[in-house]
Amino acid sequence: MNDEEISTALNNQTGTRINLLHFATLGSTNQYAKQLSQKKLLINPCLIWADQQTAGVGKLARSFYSPTGGIYLSLLMPALTIEPRKVGLFTTSLAMAIVSAIKQTFNLLVDVKWVNDIYFHGRKIAGILVERGAKQSVIIGVGINLFERHFPQEIQQIAGNLLTSAPTNTERERFLTTLVTNLYRSNFTYTNSEFISDYKRRLTLMNHQIRVQIGHSVVTGKVTDINHLGQLIIYDAATRKQRTIRAGEVTKILS
Repeated sequence: MNDEEISTALNNQTGTRINLLHFATLGSTNQYAKQLSQKKLLINPCLIWADQQTAGVGKLARSFYSPTGGIYLSLLMPALTIEPRKVGLFTTSLAMAIVSAIKQTFNLLVDVKWVNDIYFHGRKIAGILVERGAKQSVIIGVGINLFERHFPQEIQQIAGNLLTSAPTNTERERFLTTLVTNLYRSNFTYTNSEFISDYKRRLTLMNHQIRVQIGHSVVTGKVTDINHLGQLIIYDAATRKQRTIRAGEVTKILS
């Protein structure tokens, strides 16, 4: 498929017009989406897709390695309101959108690490970065390692591939359209929380002792559940009480 055919497929699958901007190389799809949201008032969603990124960014402004061979995109949603108390549901639903797209396209089961990192055979293969754009827009950034022969030394023990060989162009394009369709639909279905049971089944942290970074504080405890708002429930090792983690980063699985 060429870009026009991909755009047509997306429009048919989502039932709306999604403007497609495809780049061979781009610094960062999220940064481009931010700039685009500032320049013009968007009526329709816009998909920014790059074959590679030279300045990809993940959580906490960390560099995100983005060579040719992966999927790097940002879905810019205009005038989208996310209920503050349901932010956890929004981000966990996006993780499940990726999980579902991988199953639909490649028939592979992957796992999630709260909140929305995607793992396969113990290695991180995808990440999500959600940011607020201008004019009440929301930017959903996704980076996925499909197949890369060599990772930089600093991430060789962390990063992994979804596939054991490079996908065909047909597989890559089918995955792209399925993924974007799932992400788009999540914007309107996340509040029903029906996906949480599936999310919990794919969660790698359940019943494990973990360390969580919350701002400048560090908390350790045993993961016992994910609640109906997509928040992490742990048994706090320090207070010996149940604790709800609304936002934070799991930095280590202790046992």
